[in-house]
Amino acid sequence: MLKDRRLLLEQEIKKSHDEAAAMYLDIVTHDLEVHNDKYDAIKDKIVRLEFDLNMVNQLIHKGHE
Repeated sequence: MLKDRRLLLEQEIKKSHDEAAAMYLDIVTHDLEVHNDKYDAIKDKIVRLEFDLNMVNQLIHKGHE
């Protein structure tokens, strides 16, 4: 169960990073404000996903599956 959760989290993190990278490129190439609500929301989502992934990895390392 946790290994399945880890895989889903990793996939969602990659998807979110790709989305954030596209937003960031648009921001810097068009001299837009880096701090906008949509960009901040995707950053927050990535932080939450990475935290969850860290918890899952710790549980797996401790022998929980």
